[in-house]
Amino acid sequence: MNARTEGMIAMAAAVLVLFSSMWDPRASVVVSVVALAGFGAHRFARQGKA
Repeated sequence: MNARTEGMIAMAAAVLVLFSSMWDPRASVVVSVVALAGFGAHRFARQGKA
């Protein structure tokens, strides 16, 4: 995956977190943590392969 694709994934996660703030606060926290953990795990896995 190139830098542009990773940037698009990060922006999509940020938009999801932004719009989840309009939901129940607990759901917003869960979405935020899952998005951050998922993106971090993805970056960590990609770093190990390179």
